[in-house]
Order: sequence, then structure tokens, then C-alpha cells
Amino acid sequence: MRRTATLLAAVLALTACTSPEPPAAPARHSDAKSLVAAVSKAVGEKKTYRFAIAPPTTGGVTAPANGSVRLGDVPSVDATTKRPVQTGGQDEELRFVSTAPDTAFVKLPPVFGLAPDKPWVRLDREDTDDFTNTMLGFYDVIHQQAVFTTYHLPVIEAGGEVKLIAQTGERTRYSIAIDYQRAYDTLTDERLRAELKLALDQGVTTTAAEVELDGAGLPVRIRFSTQFQNALIVDEARFTDWGADVRIAEPRENEISSRN
Repeated sequence: MRRTATLLAAVLALTACTSPEPPAAPARHSDAKSLVAAVSKAVGEKKTYRFAIAPPTTGGVTAPANGSVRLGDVPSVDATTKRPVQTGGQDEELRFVSTAPDTAFVKLPPVFGLAPDKPWVRLDREDTDDFTNTMLGFYDVIHQQAVFTTYHLPVIEAGGEVKLIAQTGERTRYSIAIDYQRAYDTLTDERLRAELKLALDQGVTTTAAEVELDGAGLPVRIRFSTQFQNALIVDEARFTDWGADVRIAEPRENEISSRN
């Protein structure tokens, strides 16, 4: 009897030693500042990812887009979108590549009449012509959603309050109320303050954000829902392939058309 009990104890002890540990529950963050700090740390360790921007709701200024990002002192972006480029025209494909501040390249569709082997045009923010302003406006809207580290996270940290935390499997979803006036008063980055002032001047004082993280604390989805006059504007981007081999390069010189 003693021998049987000893063998049973040994089997139980061996089973306990060899059984896999249950996965640790994702850490939860009860305030916006700690949430942003944790996400920034997780993202900073990966550097690269792919994104997809959902079609906008009625009244939105975005357009469907997808592409890749490499983070750094200056984030590099390669993004493709479809939207009308002429009044009353059909959707056309535009591809943007940017690896330097205040500069981007856009690959234009045939409707612009460029040489087929030179479809790219350089965009410099110091230029103020209508074409440059329009194309950089398209790019800036994509950049704001795709490179969430430069707009969404700072605004959430400065004016956000975590209202609800929901767990589904390994994913954690944070519902956050953002006070634009508080964010404006807190932020020191004048570029971000200018963005918020545009909203405040139009009577938009709050927005609701959702940040969904995977088990590693990396964003899967970021969604902003904003009531503007009689429309609810929903902007949503999803993120995948963290740490992927993302290569972003400007077009070759012989592929770029002159603006002259």
C-alpha cells in the first residue's frame, strides 16, 4: 500500500512539473497614461507593422487604405489608397511613399497623363500649389491613422479617460473618452494642438476611442468615433504583422516626373 501511494505521489509530482504553465493574463491598465506608456514600449520593440484603414462612415474624410510602416525618428510609410481625384470622377489608386520629414512621393494613375515609366511625383510641404496641398492632404489623413504613435497615442494620453476594459480571449479592448479641450491644454506639441484647435473651433469637444490589444500588448485595432453636427464619423485602422520584414524605399530617380 505504501509503495502504491509512493508511486502515485511520484506520478502526480512529475505531472505537476511537466504540465505547461497557463498563459499569463494580459496586463490591464486603468488609466490612459499607463496604457499609452505600455503600448508605446511594446510598439517600440517591434518597429514595423502593416495596417489597413477601413472605409469611412458618412461624412468621414478618410478613404480605404493599406500599407506598411517602419517606425523611427522619422516614420517611413508606404500606403496605397483609392479615392476620386477629379470632381465627379471614379476612384483612382494613389500610392504614397515617405521616408523623410515634410516630403512624400505619390504614384499617380494614368488619368494624370504622366509618362508610363515615370508615374511618381515628389511632394514638398513648402510648396503651396493646389495639387501639392491636395495630395499631401490625402497623405496626412492616412498618416494620422496609420502612424498612431504620432497623433492618437499622445491625444489619448493628454485627454483620455479609460471608461471600460473588456477581455475576449487574449485580446483586451479599452474604451476611452477623450476631452479635446483637456488634451489641447495639456499637449505642448504645437502641431497636435493645431489639429485639436480645428476640432474645437468646429464645436467638437469630445471623441470616443477604442484601443484593442493582442496578448503581447500590441495594437490590433484603433477606432475613433466622433459626433460632428448630425453625423457620427468613425475612423478605424487595424494593425498586423508586427516586426515583419518591412522595406520602404523612395522611387528611383528615373521613375520620377518633373513638376516643371
